[in-house]
Amino acid sequence: MEPTTPQALTFSLIEQTGEIEARFDPATGSLPPEPEALLQAFSERSWGDFEIDAAAVSAFATSCRHASQPVVSVLGRRRDGEFSLVLDQDMMTARLTLIPPQGGQAVQLATVTEALRERGVTCGVLPDAIAAAFADGTCLSMVIARGEPVIEGRPTRFENLFDQRQNQNRADELGRKHYADFSFLQLVDIGNPLMRRVPPAPGKAGTNLGGHAVLPKPLADIPFRPGLQGAAPDDNDPNLLRATSGGQPVLLPDGVMVNPLIEVKDVDYGTGSIEFDGSLRVAGDVKSGLRIKVSGDVIVNGAVESAHITAGGNIAVKGGVIGHQETHAALPESTATLICAGNVQAMFMENARAEAGQSILVERGIHQCELIARDEIIIGKRGSKNGQIIGGKTQATMLISAGSLGNTAGVKTELQVGVDPYLENQIAETEQQLKKKMEEIDNILKLLTFLQQNPQKGAGGVLEKVEATRQQLLATTGQMTAELQTLRDKRQLADQGKIEVGGSIHYGVEIRIGHHSWQASDDMAGGVVQLLEEHIRVSR
Repeated sequence: MEPTTPQALTFSLIEQTGEIEARFDPATGSLPPEPEALLQAFSERSWGDFEIDAAAVSAFATSCRHASQPVVSVLGRRRDGEFSLVLDQDMMTARLTLIPPQGGQAVQLATVTEALRERGVTCGVLPDAIAAAFADGTCLSMVIARGEPVIEGRPTRFENLFDQRQNQNRADELGRKHYADFSFLQLVDIGNPLMRRVPPAPGKAGTNLGGHAVLPKPLADIPFRPGLQGAAPDDNDPNLLRATSGGQPVLLPDGVMVNPLIEVKDVDYGTGSIEFDGSLRVAGDVKSGLRIKVSGDVIVNGAVESAHITAGGNIAVKGGVIGHQETHAALPESTATLICAGNVQAMFMENARAEAGQSILVERGIHQCELIARDEIIIGKRGSKNGQIIGGKTQATMLISAGSLGNTAGVKTELQVGVDPYLENQIAETEQQLKKKMEEIDNILKLLTFLQQNPQKGAGGVLEKVEATRQQLLATTGQMTAELQTLRDKRQLADQGKIEVGGSIHYGVEIRIGHHSWQASDDMAGGVVQLLEEHIRVSR
């Protein structure tokens, strides 16, 4: 009988370990195997679904090419299916990760069911989700059990009532509003309702996976803020806040205070400068050299001379604003100055400065003034030929409207729209704050990684506190990112700024829209001045 010829390449499955072992004997004179041939041999032996170590296969093939003695190596192994079950710390969610087998036994449904029971899961199991996972044979962090969530109660709520009754401009029988009656001042009288307090509503308890009740967060029954100036709860309805004195209402998170409305005949050297929290009504004039600073509104029935008025609300001057100019180049610091967070309104302005957080409205015209408004500046009736802007600098973000710009003498008159000086500062500040918060998050993530690698350092609730800080920072940065996007959207909106001129534009007028400039080379008819295709155009 002829001897058996030894094989150059042989494979064996070690049942105890499930490993696939390959052996190559170069003494047979056969060519060394290539990785592709090795993988093909696994498939032919029904080992194709085993876990194959590609690096080991490549290294074995390389060793065989240079071997002078038999080469033996483990190239793969049989693996049973695996699963992991993760329960959230609050026992409200269970998640399953199912890893399919590689040549071994699959995880059985009963095994997962038993694991849930051993972990104390008695409620909220989702059979359809488990069935879907086993049908696919694999899943990653799939929710297979969910407790009944807590329904949190509604906290104490405070509803503002007085802002629904803002003073309206009186109109005549033809519906026309009289400028002299126009006022932004918001006032309340004794007994007016100011705020409604809605007591907290209880929540509904939930149930965790262990069948235990999970209670909603306790809610404080927050009363109106005690000691509110000019306001108190109604005698018959403790949840209704009413005014106990007349004045200007100021909204607070948990109440309303009524600032007193002070009325004076004139602001002159008899009264001196005025500064207080509240609103001011002046029956006559505000004289030169005096200063007014209030947290509310200022209404002047007469004129304002070279005085300085600062208001947290609006400024309404039923007469004119008349400052003085020492030179033709610039206004002096002592000229009439009006600064407010709301709107500035006047009959006319000469040699004055005005800065409004919202709009500036002037009935007749302005001469050699410096005006800045965050929204718009309207001189005269919009769309008419009334209302002149002569000289000075006029700047608004969205709109400047006037009857005419400049005069026949060619007085230099500067106007600008499309740039919000407040907005750019807000964007820069928000970007800087967001950068700092992102740096804090980066540091928190590093700390979390350290605590996870060193569990003893995170004991005693330290890890939970750090995670809570991370969640809070994420919420804050999300809010700041949204605010930043809103501000950037406003910047894009500012690019649509325009100037409307109902009458004439005279030589000497200089207009800037955004970063583009234009000069009137001669007297011309008015129209809408706006930015079109990166050029300033006047359309009629």
